[in-house]
Amino acid sequence: MFLGMATTNPSTHPSTHPLSSAPSTPDQSRTTVVAPHGLSAFFLLAFAFSWTTWWIFPRLFPGADPTPAVVIGAFGPMVAAVIVTAATQGRQGVGALFRRHSLRRRGGLMPYAAAALILLAIAGSAALPVYLGQATLDEAALRQALMTVPIQFLVIALVGGGNEELGWRGFALPRLQGAHSPLAANVMLGIIWAVWHAPLFFMAGTSQANIHFPSYVLLCLGITVVLGYVFNTARGGVIAAVITHAAINVASGLKGVAVGAPASPIEVGLVLLVALFLLVCTRGRLGLSRDTRVEG
Repeated sequence: MFLGMATTNPSTHPSTHPLSSAPSTPDQSRTTVVAPHGLSAFFLLAFAFSWTTWWIFPRLFPGADPTPAVVIGAFGPMVAAVIVTAATQGRQGVGALFRRHSLRRRGGLMPYAAAALILLAIAGSAALPVYLGQATLDEAALRQALMTVPIQFLVIALVGGGNEELGWRGFALPRLQGAHSPLAANVMLGIIWAVWHAPLFFMAGTSQANIHFPSYVLLCLGITVVLGYVFNTARGGVIAAVITHAAINVASGLKGVAVGAPASPIEVGLVLLVALFLLVCTRGRLGLSRDTRVEG
């Protein structure tokens, strides 16, 4: 059902007045609020694809490096988004979904200002314990890791987290925002995102295996709120979310190399503080206009 559709007067119907202009069709690649059709199917498929991959791999290859399984399973949200979109909207819908990667007029600097804030929070969570004498900086390891940052960023953007964004932000968030407030939508997505990672906590060799799950849930909530703001201010674009997601993962990795303590209480607290700052500044709207209509 379409909300906010214009009504036509029979005396001015386009068929009787050829020069009358028909209502423009909204660009589906720019929608930030969509009716929640297919949302349950999306989550079911995303979890099924990822969890099956992460369950099978350690049983087929016990003791092996889990990286291939983590990478393959991370495509679950993207695969689910494509399948559900194809089933509900056909080829045109899939095309619009992938056009969310377009960079044209996607919010200017605002999405990246939020990205800069959360990166400063992660950097601060590494610097503060060193300044207070609670941690020792491994300068040699940090210098070595910094040399590979461009490669790390590219790999993570393509297959190490950034690839999830077409599903989480490109498909799921607009539909959640079509049924709930921006804050509620992002909190729900953050919890779902954290639970989606759950099998990795039982897989030796993953970064999650060294993190307490409650801390991880809070971290995911804070990051999701920030990514929600990035997506909304980028006018439905996912490239800014991909860049932000990849930058967060790279920064967290550098922090782990430099001072250890993944998802430390300080990191969780500072990330949540950034999320709270965005919520206060936007009065809970996270960059979503109040007059945005539900499409689809």
